[in-house]
Amino acid sequence: MKRERIVESDKILDKAIEILKSYPLCDRCMGRLFGYLGKGMSNLERGRALKTVVVLEVHRRLQLKELDAETAKTILLNAQRAEDAKSIGLDVDLVEHRPCHICGDMVEKWIEDYANRIASKISGMGIRTFIVGITSAQEYVSREEAIAREFDLRYRESIKRELKREIGKKVSMLSGATPDFEEPEVTFVIDLSKGDISLSYPSTILYGFYWKYGRMISQNIWITKRGERKYPLAIEDVVRYVCERLNINGYQLHIAGREDVDVRVLGSGRPIAIEFKTLGRSIDLDHVESILNSYTPLLQFRMVMRVNRGFVARIKEGARFSRKIYRAIVYVSSPIPRERLETLEQEFKDRVIEQRTPLRVLKRKKDSIRKRKVYRVKVVQLSPQLFEALINCDGGLYVKELISGDNGRTRPSFSDVLGCEARCLMLDVLYVHEYI
Repeated sequence: MKRERIVESDKILDKAIEILKSYPLCDRCMGRLFGYLGKGMSNLERGRALKTVVVLEVHRRLQLKELDAETAKTILLNAQRAEDAKSIGLDVDLVEHRPCHICGDMVEKWIEDYANRIASKISGMGIRTFIVGITSAQEYVSREEAIAREFDLRYRESIKRELKREIGKKVSMLSGATPDFEEPEVTFVIDLSKGDISLSYPSTILYGFYWKYGRMISQNIWITKRGERKYPLAIEDVVRYVCERLNINGYQLHIAGREDVDVRVLGSGRPIAIEFKTLGRSIDLDHVESILNSYTPLLQFRMVMRVNRGFVARIKEGARFSRKIYRAIVYVSSPIPRERLETLEQEFKDRVIEQRTPLRVLKRKKDSIRKRKVYRVKVVQLSPQLFEALINCDGGLYVKELISGDNGRTRPSFSDVLGCEARCLMLDVLYVHEYI
């Protein structure tokens, strides 16, 4: 009954003494059981401080005969304080050492050994950021959790958390590399059971631009219901080729918007982020660009930098608000005098366009209305029924429907203004604004 009352108490010293009656603990494991108390202290310092107070309290209780000598001896030997036990008159063998019940006196050795090994690896890799991971620690975690349940410990820190933090701090001190929990260049995974250190690389996301010099080229590989390719070439084919060459197991494309397969991308190119997954190593930006550009002259790439997921989110969000410049070759059903053609430039200056979902995409998108702005149109007549138009507009505008009117679903349109059928024969993207 007396023990139950003490265990249920929130008094730290009482709990520390009760724990040490049953379990030998090293300084770090002792401190970690109260790890979220006392800011600015390491678990090593916390454990030593607790044990020092335990020695004082045990001595006090002995003098008041509140504690028998055998129990006092057990407590102090489990605290790994044989010399202190001897100094207060207990009959102990100074040679006797009771290894820590949780870690077997290994925590300090692990911190020292693994930190030195990781720092040595870093010095040969040239990396700037890292984190430490721990596996195969269940044996130690289970012992720790059992003590926590038995004594209702509410402020403990886990052994895995302490190891990751302390090894990481020492690695940083030895190597100059910085722990980075958001975007580390590499994770050093420590297997406590085998003593091994393996390297795990996060996904690498490379940002840049692509140019599409041919038509009928899709962004992703397009497979029909019959299991056949609809188009012979896709940007995804090129990325797959890089993965094959570099032995990369996965990828994902993040592209700022989408042009039709028959539309070329020229001029400034279109922003793209390529995510390479499950690498197992770092990859070189210039080398990836070289492989991308070796696949076909119809698709070319310029990779600019490594980015994080927040950057990718901004690319996708920015595609909704970016401005673009298109070049269209337009056919009209009847000859148009130059003067009438030039009315397009006045009619589509800072003009808001209202578009219902085009008939050609209704199968894959719901019928809705969107509003986009055309900022400027510049036209050059090529023949009585053919002209070139440069269109500066919001991203997301359906340019082909701006020209044709899509049976009245886009208003106003080139067809409306010219009073005859207008049709886009060829379309190129010349400029995509980077909205990041």
